[in-house]
Amino acid sequence: MKKPLAQLESQMESLVEGILADQLQPPDITVRLVRALEDSATGGRLPVTHYLVRLNTADAERLLGGRPALADELADALVQAAREAHYTLPRRPEIVILPGDDVKPRQVVVTPDVNQADTSATQGLTPLPHVRRQPAPTMAAFVIVNGKRTVPLDQAIMNIGRRRDNQIILDDITVSRSHAQLRLRFGKYMVYDLGSHSGTLVNGRRIQECVLEPGDVITLGHVQLIYGEGTVSQVPAVE
Repeated sequence: MKKPLAQLESQMESLVEGILADQLQPPDITVRLVRALEDSATGGRLPVTHYLVRLNTADAERLLGGRPALADELADALVQAAREAHYTLPRRPEIVILPGDDVKPRQVVVTPDVNQADTSATQGLTPLPHVRRQPAPTMAAFVIVNGKRTVPLDQAIMNIGRRRDNQIILDDITVSRSHAQLRLRFGKYMVYDLGSHSGTLVNGRRIQECVLEPGDVITLGHVQLIYGEGTVSQVPAVE
């Protein structure tokens, strides 16, 4: 059975027929909207339901020219993601797409508009019982650092970098102080680059964000992390 995020991305593929693979695609926007929704719901708060999506002017014109109802379809995808994550939405999400020449091609800037929040309106959406944080994974997930140290992933969000308040501290000058983040989403960990100096690679490919699969090699500067999953008894005892 597909994971909810994979299902969501599959459904969004219909929006990109005829669009070249090296161009911005609606699933790229969806993933960032879902992340913004998750962030807005931390601490038991009701999620924000109004989002400003800033795109490069050429990207916006191309996407909206072929799909005028794109904002509504993105809102539908966000409703589905919220239901899968058991978030209560006080109203149907509203997505406003704003073109701008100050945004780079393929870049997506999502800003929750808290001033537009309406906690009383439902607009046809039946609220779910509660808002909750992402649970811990049912399987044991871990990373092996440079083949020498195993770090269990026991939190939904784990920051990686040289700074001492990171959950995974990498004492290497080629690693940024706040380099990357591992985030649990719908039962799968994703890795995000946090604007690091040297970038984040998965299996040799530079990424901004990526769903991880067992055996994937994450490269941060000169440091390699191998991502794995399994039962607790299967986590390698590497010291």
